[in-house]
Amino acid sequence: MPRSNSFAQFNEVIGVSISASINVSDLSPSFHAEVYNLEAPYPGSDTYRNYIHQLKALHFDNFKPISGEKKASKLANGEVPNYDIGFSGNLFGGIPNDNDVAISNGGKVVSVSNSDMYVYDEVGAKLLDMSLEDFADSIGLVANSYDPKVIYDPSMDRFILVFLNGNDEAATAIVVCFSQTNDPTLGWNIYSVPGNPLNNSAWSDFPMIGMTEQDFFVTVNHIHSDSASWQTGFMQSVIWQVQKEEGYNGGALTTVLHSNIKFNNKPIRNLMPVEGGIGLKDREMYFISNRNFDLQNDTFFVVKIPQSLAENSNVSTSVQFALANQDYGLPPDAKQSASTFLQTNDARPLGGFIENGMIQFVGNTVNLSNGLASIYHGKLNILASNLAIELEVLSDTVLEYGYPNISFSGQTPFDEQAIISFNHTSIDSFPGMSAIFYSARDGYSERLHLVTGTSNVNLIAGNFERWGDYSGSQRRYNQAGEVWINGFIGFRNNLALSKDQHRTYIVKLSSKDSLNVSIKEEISSSAKIYPNPVEERMYVQFELATSMNLNFVLIDVSGKQINLLKNRKGSAGKNELIFMTTELSKGSYFLKISNELNELIYSEQFLKN
Repeated sequence: MPRSNSFAQFNEVIGVSISASINVSDLSPSFHAEVYNLEAPYPGSDTYRNYIHQLKALHFDNFKPISGEKKASKLANGEVPNYDIGFSGNLFGGIPNDNDVAISNGGKVVSVSNSDMYVYDEVGAKLLDMSLEDFADSIGLVANSYDPKVIYDPSMDRFILVFLNGNDEAATAIVVCFSQTNDPTLGWNIYSVPGNPLNNSAWSDFPMIGMTEQDFFVTVNHIHSDSASWQTGFMQSVIWQVQKEEGYNGGALTTVLHSNIKFNNKPIRNLMPVEGGIGLKDREMYFISNRNFDLQNDTFFVVKIPQSLAENSNVSTSVQFALANQDYGLPPDAKQSASTFLQTNDARPLGGFIENGMIQFVGNTVNLSNGLASIYHGKLNILASNLAIELEVLSDTVLEYGYPNISFSGQTPFDEQAIISFNHTSIDSFPGMSAIFYSARDGYSERLHLVTGTSNVNLIAGNFERWGDYSGSQRRYNQAGEVWINGFIGFRNNLALSKDQHRTYIVKLSSKDSLNVSIKEEISSSAKIYPNPVEERMYVQFELATSMNLNFVLIDVSGKQINLLKNRKGSAGKNELIFMTTELSKGSYFLKISNELNELIYSEQFLKN
């Protein structure tokens, strides 16, 4: 099978005019009024979720663990992340409780769920709460609003909010809202992007979002309005590429729709954008997908858009596949009691980032050793000539895991570190949230138990409750190691008719790692960088056990890389690097020395006066 293939892609330039500009502080108080169907969505219906439910029932009723006891995860070496602050977030607003979160450099936290947006300060004081319908009403959309996603742009110091409106070909829209300033409690520019742009009876489902320095990306799945089963209803996944600065300014949007994205002539379902970890990447955007409905598979897909719209509006996508070192598979629904379950849907990638050529991503899976709902963590070196994925299944013997997300938690691009957050449940405890710290140096930490809910969830008739289709996670870009997450907990509301509800919980985490990367064995502990602070010229002495090719890179506090020297030979014994610093602005920098395999062997911070 070829590792990549070409096909007739379609890239259509579509202009989208602004629909409205509103100041949310001027809106009337929101009553967050919604009508929810509490009837069981299955068994008996023809929806694709009914198909998945039946598939899981047939498979897991007769599930036999793989032979031999397979270690689920390599835990125990790394220290757990710091639990800095946690507070209750959005109240029960919809079914499912789809969570996402973004935090600005200034400490404004935007938390969204079905179907609300809340704004908090960084100690948990609520600054605003409003319904997504307030945005939709302002541009004349009257269908239901759902599936919110939110993102913070550290380059422009703004927020972008996305949600869907309507779920049939006659009423389907992707609502994209750009904050006019860094204060999300004030003005927003609102755009209605067509949900059926190809006029082929489709509606748009399940948005995922990401951005580069120049562009903003929204991916959605096109579902046929006349077909209810997932087999016949899914048409394709598409990518909207948008010049984001136009949205901040309130002008007409220049967009390109990338469609007909296939591998071996089969459309790829679900395309998760992969953002930069320490900061936004300059141009190219990657997307990760897989065979998310397969009971067992080892294949992932990597889609790439190499350029910004400003460079080329006719840019096309490329598709490659990569094989994992172990299988993932369709997860079972997770037990929240002896007879009730939380739905896990499928094994699609749900969160990820790229840094120093390494894509890290997470999603739901089954633990093939014990049949429990679990999560996977994948690592893909995109610079390698032969793409391969190191996949780790993170699991437990009692708790079941679901809907993970992941954020970079290092201080420089060479710090291969991340915080993985996820929801958990079991028959012995109420649904809550957990986190695990990962570093290339120490592996995975033990699970950090963040919060336990106050009840099971019982909102839908029958035994299968919605767990929420995703959770939120974002690095705070100007605070090294700081990650904000939000997720799903069970919530007992004695004032409601349906008392066993769910709600959002928001947590600030930080890496316990010192973030000063230790010197590897190749360099002695006598390595020196001087003077520090420096004014005109820097000297770095280091010692190598063997000769090797080295790369020397400077990185500023925003993550911008300044290449000094590449592929310079370092000899066995003592070496000295000398470089001028007169062209550097005042501030803090990191000097990184790595070998030709991109392995970090020296890291030091210095101050330029």
